[in-house]
Amino acid sequence: MKKTIRIIMVAGMLLNVLVLNAQTDRFEKDLLKFLQLSGSTSTYDLMYDQLTPQLKMMKPGVPDSLWVSLKTEVFDKEVLELTKQLVPLYKKHFTHQDVKELISFYESPIGKKLATKTPILTREAMQMSQTWGMELMAKLNSWLTGKGY
Repeated sequence: MKKTIRIIMVAGMLLNVLVLNAQTDRFEKDLLKFLQLSGSTSTYDLMYDQLTPQLKMMKPGVPDSLWVSLKTEVFDKEVLELTKQLVPLYKKHFTHQDVKELISFYESPIGKKLATKTPILTREAMQMSQTWGMELMAKLNSWLTGKGY
């Protein structure tokens, strides 16, 4: 009888572990889907577009075909790795239900529009922020100069 109870307890614990793993896998898959739908991963392409001119200035002899390979063989793989690393961060701040609702939003027409426009908005906002930052720095410096510093 004790042996039967032990077997049932062990089987129950194993079943519990399997169910939790399946739920975790679904949550992580949904998080990856959310990141893709929201345009987060597309924003990394914006980063690559900004890094490439700097790299090309540093390495002017590299042929164009190699730049394409660099993106697919190095950059895209690193973005995928970063995305996987972000999953625990999102799990910390959002429930699985939250993520499901976000997915529903990003699958809607307005959500798709937001996802499409986010990289464009990010690029334009970064350009505006750089100009603003330089102007602000000049004003801050001028103010300090006016105070004798």
